[in-house]
Amino acid sequence: EVEAVRDAYIAAAVRAEKAGFDGVEIHGAHGYILAQFLSSEINHRTDQYGGSLENRARLILEIIDGIRANTNPNFQLGLRLSPERFGLQLAEIRDVAAEVLRGQKLDFLDMSLWDVAKEPTEEAHKGATLMSFFTDLPRGETRLGAAGKIMTGPQAQSVLDAGCDFAIIGRAAILRHDFVKRVERDAAYA
Repeated sequence: EVEAVRDAYIAAAVRAEKAGFDGVEIHGAHGYILAQFLSSEINHRTDQYGGSLENRARLILEIIDGIRANTNPNFQLGLRLSPERFGLQLAEIRDVAAEVLRGQKLDFLDMSLWDVAKEPTEEAHKGATLMSFFTDLPRGETRLGAAGKIMTGPQAQSVLDAGCDFAIIGRAAILRHDFVKRVERDAAYA
């Protein structure tokens, strides 16, 4: 069934490209199935998709490779990861992020941080923002974005100032479809 899941992600990206979309984002965050594979707390498999972090990340890497092999080179491909909750460990997700950035197969990495200004929940990593664990990773041509309670122009700017290439606007854009235009007109917009 794992191969069927992998192939379904790849087929969905191919369909999106055929339908005229410019790209897709693979959702590997928030406890959904790909995040479950990454979690040593949830993933108890004993095959090539369980055990070591390398094995637990295998499905995501196979999906990335499969989408790249079956879509045009200019088809945008991103990955969303979250580094906490659902049994995910910050150090491991940082390692996965570093691996996908090193691979240079993604156009962007979307780090969903719950709150872009928060510290990690793991005691061992307190004293820095959660975002800082990812902004210092070498990323070549891959762009890095962060999401998490960005509701104001200054909060969006703080993400850029912290080293991300873009800020990901969720709730603010749902509440105000023209959030970005409002921030362009008034940098302090909330």
